[in-house]
Amino acid sequence: MSIYVSAAESLNTAVAGVLARMTAGVFGTMVIAALVTSSGLVPVLFGGLFGYVLIFAPLAMSLFLAWKGETMSEGTIKLWYIAFATAMGVSLSLLFYAFTTASIVTALMGTTVSFGALAFYGYFTKKDLSGWGPFLFAGVIGLIVASVVNIFVASTALQMTLNVLCILIFLGLTAYDMNRIRDMFWDADKDGIRRMQWFAALSLYINFINIFVSILQLFGNKE
Repeated sequence: MSIYVSAAESLNTAVAGVLARMTAGVFGTMVIAALVTSSGLVPVLFGGLFGYVLIFAPLAMSLFLAWKGETMSEGTIKLWYIAFATAMGVSLSLLFYAFTTASIVTALMGTTVSFGALAFYGYFTKKDLSGWGPFLFAGVIGLIVASVVNIFVASTALQMTLNVLCILIFLGLTAYDMNRIRDMFWDADKDGIRRMQWFAALSLYINFINIFVSILQLFGNKE
């Protein structure tokens, strides 16, 4: 019994480290977005083709991390995480500029509650959620393709549909990732835990930000 309790405590500590890193990344992103917005630079930064670079930079970075992240060292993942959170903050400043502060706060609260509920389920459920993976990842690819198409189509109805699907898919990924993280840390050796904490935090961070953006776009009021 004592061995099991010790292992469970180590697991909880490792996962708490993941959530702390994720929270720090989200907080940093929100602060950067607010600072860029308050600086008055948003119309300048997003006024031309360079604006598209800023918008799509986080997507390109996330795809690269999905491709190479598993082979990165702890230090490299940490630097990429900080760079990714920074780039996301600059990108989100466009939304912070467009929507009211009340809408941003409400969307952040709604995201925190829904994310927390699905993370709790994924962590404590006795079910193996690994079967969700292929369907959720296929959904993410579909969202990316449809979002790029909608840049040129500019359909409000399609955008609303994509926001709803994005919320559902990334909430599902939150439960899936927490389930996977729990099992991953349960079997991990001490040497690999810190590196895995950064990579796991990045996965949860991406889920949180996507849910937040979709809720804001779906329910937020513009300035």
